[in-house]
This record gives sequence, C-alpha cells and structure tokens, in this order.
Amino acid sequence: MRVIRGVLGAVGMAGAAATAGWFVLARVQGDSEIGFGATTIISTDDGSAHAEVELVNRGREAGVVRKVEGTLVEGPPGRVLVTRKDSQPPERGWWASNILKPGETCMAEVDVELTAPGPGPVIVALDAHEIGRRLVVHRRTRLTLPIGQPAG
Repeated sequence: MRVIRGVLGAVGMAGAAATAGWFVLARVQGDSEIGFGATTIISTDDGSAHAEVELVNRGREAGVVRKVEGTLVEGPPGRVLVTRKDSQPPERGWWASNILKPGETCMAEVDVELTAPGPGPVIVALDAHEIGRRLVVHRRTRLTLPIGQPAG
C-alpha cells in the first residue's frame, strides 16, 4: 500500500512539474493572439446585412481559428451566419478552421437575416474560438450594423 501511494505521489509531482514547465515555455516563447481588425459593411437591405471582419494573429506563435459564432444582442429577432471568406463551405454559417501564423489575417463574412420587422441598427456579438498553446480562448467583439425593416 505504501509503494502504491509513493508511486502515485511521484506521478502527481511529475505531472505538476510538467505543467509548470509548459506554462514557463509558453510565457518565454509567447502565444498566439487572434484579434479583430477592420470591419467593412458590404451591403444592407431591408431585413439583412452583409459585412466582412478581419481576423489577425497579433501573437508570436501560430494559432488556429476553430470557429467564429455570431449572435444578435440588440435589435429585432433574426439569425447571424459567420463564414470564412474564400472557403468552400457546404452552407452559409459553416466555419472551416484555419491556421494563422504571426501577422497573417483571414476574413469572416457576417450575414444577418432578420425574421421580424423592427427598428435598426442591430448589434451583433462575435465570438472567435482560438486554439494556440492554450486549449480554447474566446475572443469577443461587437458590431453595429445599420439595418432597415424587413420586407413583408
């Protein structure tokens, strides 16, 4: 019984040392830092809007943009679809994961479709799921899009 406790204690201490070493390595070498850049509003219509948002890696290591989700925060009810530009998704709103090296960028296409009439503008929250040296980091921002009232 003492031998098993000793072995488990040694394994636990080795795991703690490995974890501490990983954090020191990440601090010294740096990590990815995916951030939001410029936003361009492409088109607005009654009941819809289309914008492009730049994602840039400002860190010192490569990072993966696993997905970007969008939700409506203020405004009439509807849905937000976020798609990576220049990818070939099976449908709008499908994010294809991509790796961004330090300084590289990619574009997210944001489509807002309102399901009921209401006054604009609408506020959209974007949540980018980043994987670098840390497992998953959420990077968030908000966009204000000028949308009129949907037709019909």
